[in-house]
Amino acid sequence: MCTASHAVLDALTTGGLGVAFFSPFDTTRYFFPWRPIKVSPIGVERFFGERGIKVLKSEFLWIGIPSVLYVLIIQYFKRIKSTKLKINNGE
Repeated sequence: MCTASHAVLDALTTGGLGVAFFSPFDTTRYFFPWRPIKVSPIGVERFFGERGIKVLKSEFLWIGIPSVLYVLIIQYFKRIKSTKLKINNGE
């Protein structure tokens, strides 16, 4: 899941050369039409500047928050399933 999501997230960024989804069979590089995630600057000095902060905000908004929501939703449904199993088993 991490490998697949990495390529998808790269295709949602505003920089780079695009993603070769079908490599080595096809070397065409792709981006999605909607690219909300700002590309991270290369280099420590540039990353810890104003641009780096904008990138971190962008990643928090488009990756961090959805990831946390996903984990919370999965935990919620696991808890419901566990509770139903306990009830059905007479616990």
